[in-house]
Amino acid sequence: MTDASFSCSTCGQVHRGLPTDFGFRLPDEVHALDYLERYARCRSNADLCTVDESRYFIRGFLPLPLTEQDDDFCWGIWAEVDRATHDHYVAGFDGGPLLGTTARGTLANTIPGYEETSGLPVRIEFQDAGSRPKFLLTDDVTHALAHEQRGGISDKRHHDILEAVGHFKVDRED
Repeated sequence: MTDASFSCSTCGQVHRGLPTDFGFRLPDEVHALDYLERYARCRSNADLCTVDESRYFIRGFLPLPLTEQDDDFCWGIWAEVDRATHDHYVAGFDGGPLLGTTARGTLANTIPGYEETSGLPVRIEFQDAGSRPKFLLTDDVTHALAHEQRGGISDKRHHDILEAVGHFKVDRED
């Protein structure tokens, strides 16, 4: 693996090595709406999204262990959840009990480099207040993403993922 560096889109600083996360700003269905429709139908921030006051999404992370490093590659991804799960997560922002609680949802993003991932079932493990929940694909899922979450990914696969999301494009704007 190369001794590369990257500019972080979150903090703006340059970090050594290759990125170990990639995130989606919105669920795919929301992102696909035009500006005015999104304004009229959605409420969202970096962690929560509601569409038509009847569909609820939360942002979390889906880790893939890096088998040749002591780290994970994490997808910052959205899951559609029921209202009770959404409300439980919201309550946790004010110090409510989140740690150790779980819920169910379905992935709401298509991840580059994989067959369709939107709609895959996940177990949501809530972390402490202020931390995003962890998404784990359920045991019955046989999708390639589930295999990689359970077995980990090599440095080469990590590189392939970064290539699929466009990290190495020469013409990208920084």
